[in-house]
Amino acid sequence: MLARYRVFFCCLLSALAIVLALANLPAQAEAGGVKLIINGTPVVPDVPPIFKNNRTLVPLRVISEGLGAQVGWNASTRTVTVRAPGHKISLVIGRSVATLDGKNIKLDAPAIIVKNRTFVPLRFISEALGAEVNWDQKTRTITISSRQAEITAVAVRAEVGREVVAIKGSGRLSGSAIQDGSRVVLKLPKAVLKMVPGSVPVDDGLIQEIKVAATGTEEEPGVEVAIELKEPGPFSISSAPGELLVVLPHRVTRLEYRQVAGAEVLKVATTGRVAYTVQQLAAPDRLVIDLPGTTLGASAPRELEAGTLLTDRVRLGEGAGGVRIVVDQRRVTKYRVTVTPTGLEVHLAAQIIGLSYRSGPGGGEVRIQATGPVEQRELRLTDPERLVFDFPGVILNTAAPVLKVNDATVREVRAGQFAVDPDVARVVVELTAYVSHEVSAGDVPGEIVVKVVSSPVAGRYIAVDAGHGGQEPGAVGPSGLLEKDVNLDIARRLASLLRAAGARVYMVRSGDETVDFRVRPDLANNEGVEAFVSIHCNSFAEASKRGTEVYYYKDGRDGQKLAEAIHAALISALGLPDRGVRTADYNVLRYTKMPAALIEVAFISNPIEEKLLADPAFREKAAQGIFNGIIAYFRNK
Repeated sequence: MLARYRVFFCCLLSALAIVLALANLPAQAEAGGVKLIINGTPVVPDVPPIFKNNRTLVPLRVISEGLGAQVGWNASTRTVTVRAPGHKISLVIGRSVATLDGKNIKLDAPAIIVKNRTFVPLRFISEALGAEVNWDQKTRTITISSRQAEITAVAVRAEVGREVVAIKGSGRLSGSAIQDGSRVVLKLPKAVLKMVPGSVPVDDGLIQEIKVAATGTEEEPGVEVAIELKEPGPFSISSAPGELLVVLPHRVTRLEYRQVAGAEVLKVATTGRVAYTVQQLAAPDRLVIDLPGTTLGASAPRELEAGTLLTDRVRLGEGAGGVRIVVDQRRVTKYRVTVTPTGLEVHLAAQIIGLSYRSGPGGGEVRIQATGPVEQRELRLTDPERLVFDFPGVILNTAAPVLKVNDATVREVRAGQFAVDPDVARVVVELTAYVSHEVSAGDVPGEIVVKVVSSPVAGRYIAVDAGHGGQEPGAVGPSGLLEKDVNLDIARRLASLLRAAGARVYMVRSGDETVDFRVRPDLANNEGVEAFVSIHCNSFAEASKRGTEVYYYKDGRDGQKLAEAIHAALISALGLPDRGVRTADYNVLRYTKMPAALIEVAFISNPIEEKLLADPAFREKAAQGIFNGIIAYFRNK
């Protein structure tokens, strides 16, 4: 290819030398008497051509730009650069050597500067730019014509804000376009097709198909490029070195507004990647998003009702600069814009906008009002007892972030902006005592209801007795699990739950120590406790025995009610076979002066239940079941 261009270049030089010799241009002609025509258009430069030493020098910028080239200037090196389709020319002022596509070319005359204009040899610059030069002695006219246009390729390229159909080639690339609905036909007269005609592969949001065909005759050739759009839309034509460009602005095709956990999302669908600017305006509050250079698609809505606590509606309009999207806001909130290959996503942060509290029988109800669905993480903390709710991505926006309550269930409800970037709003419910809570959705969209159970044992004094201990191991399981260890672990877990609920707890034994079963009632009696709960594991010679049972002493005190309440809760929690509520003459039941119950959690002698008793999670369930039973007993007193 390079060798072919060298031969072609040399032929042009020889031919032009003959033309110029025959023209016999004078050595010092008057500048004002020479006419200059470039591609059929008369051109009057501010400084006319110069004839010097039998050579014609012309203003570089006028000739180059007239032939579709681009000119650059480096003042520090005094270098002129000309870029044309497939060529790069460099000239240094005062030097007789130029560079054409990296190769040195000797000039007939050096480039000079006259009246702040760069002049170069006409023959060199014209031939380097692929033009033909003629001199008419009678009319003293220099005519410069671009070589016949050749179309070598048609390609589609994606740019921000637009798709560009580039018709590539050489020579003077020019044409006219006709639009009929969604079809744009570009006609290039006097152009020769140097590529395979037919369809050009397209994977594009704007264009359905492109077809290229040769038209005309051999004497009067032409090229036609037909662009089938997916729907009618505007276009413009421009040129660049070696290219004729059909520019198609991207379109906004659809709007979608939805609520997701922690945000509201406006999705703007476009036919390709677009640029944007965004500004927050007030009075009225609105978010304005401009998409410069874009247009509206035929199916794009002009208005979209949002109808949320954050946003009233979204409006879509078109102006001279492109498409404008206006989000009419009910509440100003933090926003984030994400660019996608086919549009934008505007994320508007959800907000916590209100707190309320209502006290009722058996507890209290905290209502947290958000602008929409939110993701929540909850945590229970102690010292003091409190429930913590974190809402990632959410902004706090409430005039009353603190509620002083001070009832039997809740001391205070408070909210704050726990973190920023990433945002986390936090609501803390500080409790008088903790029994349990439940979180659910409220009747109003975005509302979260936290129901907190009040504690009937707050201030009560309860004895927790871990059976056996020390020198008295109690029953031993098939794998060697000791009853005394299981009893103590469940008792400690139960004590923690009771203390969190505001109860005072008396531990008959708090470690692995021997406490005679005969003195245990006296210890509890002397403490003046209000209820006595003794924890044990069952055992039987027959290993198949399974289940849970609870005992009381039939003495007229409330032991039966306490045993029944614990039994019901424990069966529900553990799901083991129900062996019922029974009476017994155990010392800890007969001689205690308060309601007392003895719990046989499970059979340590049964291999299946022994494995359960060895599991900390099962022991926690057992403690929770006994606790629930005690709560039920005191609530019904």
